[in-house]
Amino acid sequence: MQQAGFISFPRDRMPAWTVPKTPLPAGLRYNDALVGDAERGRALVSTGAGACMGCHTISGNPVMMGVVGPNLTHIGSRTTIAGGLFPNDTKHLARWIKNSRAMKPGVIMPTLGKGETDPVTKAVVPATGLTDEQIADIVAYLQALK
Repeated sequence: MQQAGFISFPRDRMPAWTVPKTPLPAGLRYNDALVGDAERGRALVSTGAGACMGCHTISGNPVMMGVVGPNLTHIGSRTTIAGGLFPNDTKHLARWIKNSRAMKPGVIMPTLGKGETDPVTKAVVPATGLTDEQIADIVAYLQALK
């Protein structure tokens, strides 16, 4: 599949052994019944409420010019996240946004989920952190970036 200079192998043709099977950390909860809204997710990512724009780039989004984190321009087309440890699906991406440090020790992405304990700082993310509903919206937006 080719889109604007980006080439990806179609997911439906990926052999089963290429899908990562890394277990999720115990205790990392998320409401999997939520269905996000991509436009609300775009607004969260672009206004700083999600704290994404300081680290990540998304081509075509002028406020997303960070260089520390991975470029998210085509994240919806990727088959894995976290350096290949987890499949790029709603279940794993939502939990990654909520508490990436619990999923992959050593990452610099901060813990963003409201009420989550950061494994590095041992601090609890205050009420200003992202709710599961906001995370669902961000996931919907990121999955639309193909």
